[in-house]
Amino acid sequence: MKLPLRRSKPAPETPAPATASPASAALQVRIFSNTGRPEQEFSAQTEKLRRVASYDGDTRSWYAWLPLDRPEQAAETLTALFEAARAHGTTIQVRVQPAGESS
Repeated sequence: MKLPLRRSKPAPETPAPATASPASAALQVRIFSNTGRPEQEFSAQTEKLRRVASYDGDTRSWYAWLPLDRPEQAAETLTALFEAARAHGTTIQVRVQPAGESS
């Protein structure tokens, strides 16, 4: 007797930063690490940022796109970013990116 295959639950979707300009209106977030911290604290700072943003080596900054049609995700990401700013002195810049506009 063959048992039916058990379907596994899909992995929960983790909010990954978008790498290109979104089609819908979004918040564009640029983050600058506080490089004046001791190595251990700097590593803790970048670990927090890595979870919610992508690093751009050319500009030496982090970035994320937060679609306005996903307010819960945007709130969670902004909370994490502003917590990094409070704890580590990270600089956060947020601006509205109108739909279809390139950066």
